[in-house]
Amino acid sequence: MTGSEPEMMHLPAARPRAPLAAYQLGSCATPDEARRFVAVVSSDRTVMATLKCEHRGFFSCDFIAKVVNDSDEELSCSITGWTHGGSLPLEPGYFWIKPQSLAQIPIRAPLRLPHRFRTVSLHVQNRTLRATAEAEVPAPFVLRIAAAVVASAALAIGTFFTWHATMPTISAYTLPSQVAAGDRVIASYSYSGFGTAEYDVTRGGEHVAGGVLTKQQGTFSFPTTQAPHTYHVALSVVGPLATARRQLATDAIVFSTRSSLSIGALQPDPSVVRSGETITVRYVTNAKHGYVTLFDATNIPLERAAYTQAGISTLKAPDVDIPTQYRVQLDVGRGANRASASAGLLVLPKEDAGVPAINGVLSVSQVFRAPDAVLAAAPFSVRMLRHPSNLRLTFEDAGGTPLSSQAVPNGQSVVHFQAPDISQDTAYIIVASFSRGSVDQVLLRHVLVRARSAGLSAPGE
Repeated sequence: MTGSEPEMMHLPAARPRAPLAAYQLGSCATPDEARRFVAVVSSDRTVMATLKCEHRGFFSCDFIAKVVNDSDEELSCSITGWTHGGSLPLEPGYFWIKPQSLAQIPIRAPLRLPHRFRTVSLHVQNRTLRATAEAEVPAPFVLRIAAAVVASAALAIGTFFTWHATMPTISAYTLPSQVAAGDRVIASYSYSGFGTAEYDVTRGGEHVAGGVLTKQQGTFSFPTTQAPHTYHVALSVVGPLATARRQLATDAIVFSTRSSLSIGALQPDPSVVRSGETITVRYVTNAKHGYVTLFDATNIPLERAAYTQAGISTLKAPDVDIPTQYRVQLDVGRGANRASASAGLLVLPKEDAGVPAINGVLSVSQVFRAPDAVLAAAPFSVRMLRHPSNLRLTFEDAGGTPLSSQAVPNGQSVVHFQAPDISQDTAYIIVASFSRGSVDQVLLRHVLVRARSAGLSAPGE
């Protein structure tokens, strides 16, 4: 074979083609070379085309296309590159190789982002042969560095969230603040994460009870002596990376036998319930009348049941989306004497999938806006921010007695109420009740009604 420079010219508009003979791909030593160096050879070994990456830069890759035409026919060649946008010609484009000659053509494949060249193809064709040598364009160094940075960041984020998920967290822990001396104290708890839970009870700095808790939620109890004491109860969850700890205290009190009214015991049964379940409140007292009230963490009364001589009253656990602490309070009377006692309660979400996620629950600030304080006997307004289904606003006193109630149709922006005429400052409640899908929701907002003698000017909206 004799060497000569390639002759550049355009392909003809039309040319008859004969049946093509088979050709074979050249083999390479390593997978990396297979991507950056390819060759095609005709079946009679008279035509060979190779494509090889010679240099990889930041902004382009340089290839060398070598074509050997040892046949008696002219060989038409073309060079194209492929991007995600399609196939594009690359310099020098189309050219011819004369018979009994060879050509070596430099090719530059740009790496412009975002549509950089992915492959470079060398196409050769004559009457009996049509073949393509295609080589992959190596990724630019910028992309490789960016991929390494992204992979490192993803690994760091994944490690952080995995570590955070394993951290022990005490989500709820309740303990009655006062019990009768000699009774058992029942505490309820709930925690998440990995770790071993245990409780420790001390009295005057001395350890009196303790143990390991095998479940992530439940109750534990310990006895008290007949003498009055303060018991400190610590709940700890020891994990492989951290420890969560909470401590509460309860007072054991001896009730005077000379008093004509006493509460011997108060206990919600069970002290850990799920939303909607019945709470049986058991108590021992010599009272003549009274009631049992369920309070939330902000001391807002949610439900009330009458006192019975049998020592049993029932309440209904409210709907919650996360473990929530509540308080059951017993208020009783006998003649002119009054007494009260309270106990802790933990309400857990329902196990069925019908309860909406916490992200679907509305807050007070999303539904309505009300003044913090109003003047006695003066009208005041509540501005509506959203209109869920079956929306109703009720103005109640602290005992849960409705003073005024209005259904709020869609489109009504303001609801008017009249404050009661009182002689001293008193807290009242605005209750918003509505439907969210198949679940009813209730929102409470405190409003302070101030007596006119306090000198409060008329509040604005």
